[in-house]
Amino acid sequence: MNLSIKQLRAFLALAEAENFTRASEKVNLSQPAFSALIASLEQEIGYRLFDRDTRKVQLNSDGLHFIELARTMVHTYDNTVNEIRVRSKGEEGRVTLAVLPSIAVQWVPELLVEFNKQNPNIHVELMDTQWDRCLQSIINHTADLALTAGTPSLNELSSEVLFSDNFYLICHKDHPLASKEYVELSDLEHQPLIAFSQGTSIRIYTDQLIQFHNIRYILEVRQLTTMMGMVASNYGISIVTGLTLFQFEHHNIAIVPFKDVSLRRAVYLIKSRDKTLSIPAQKLYDFIKESAEKKFQA
Repeated sequence: MNLSIKQLRAFLALAEAENFTRASEKVNLSQPAFSALIASLEQEIGYRLFDRDTRKVQLNSDGLHFIELARTMVHTYDNTVNEIRVRSKGEEGRVTLAVLPSIAVQWVPELLVEFNKQNPNIHVELMDTQWDRCLQSIINHTADLALTAGTPSLNELSSEVLFSDNFYLICHKDHPLASKEYVELSDLEHQPLIAFSQGTSIRIYTDQLIQFHNIRYILEVRQLTTMMGMVASNYGISIVTGLTLFQFEHHNIAIVPFKDVSLRRAVYLIKSRDKTLSIPAQKLYDFIKESAEKKFQA
């Protein structure tokens, strides 16, 4: 059996109008074409649907049963077409974004608030995790996109630099370095440096920064709040990024920029090289690029 949506709409129009002329006008067909459509429907299903006389057309008992089926089929068809239309325009869907906590803590919230305003039916699932896990989530397709630092040199990944994030020294307000306008890496020699844990992107950078200086780690922490507490208590000093500075706005903490402006980390937007993004994911990808350009490169 091969019923068409055009036949079903014609049937419903005739059932409502009970007149071939009015029904054919409703579906924008000539009366002969409309009559042929109804006849082909009845021939296809194998029984008549209407009782006809010279004045009126009415559903018979089979037609009364069929009308419920026809309404269901047309409703399902319309919903399916609408869902396909919405999906094809990227108006709804689900996107998973893996992101470093140090990036997620400030810029990403305002980014997602604005994206949600413009795309209320696209649900973004946030996966805040370490640098290596961000990359792995793209490789194993558990995330669509990733925002991370470090150099994503794996062949499976496609990456774009969004912006650079400066490094800063944080120390207790009474520390000798707190009064400096700028600091250099050499100023940190023989100072008690608190490091972020292995596997974090900032640790990769700090390891590189201090390798030619006599700087030692006295403690490793994973959380920004833990770092803030340790520095505020004058346990040691640390190196943090610009995106996280607001976490260290404490009456006991001084924030000092580095004199060498090249001390910064690149922030990348990453996707899979061998997997095409869904339309919603591509929308988020483009939105992130545009937002980063406006905020950090203006």
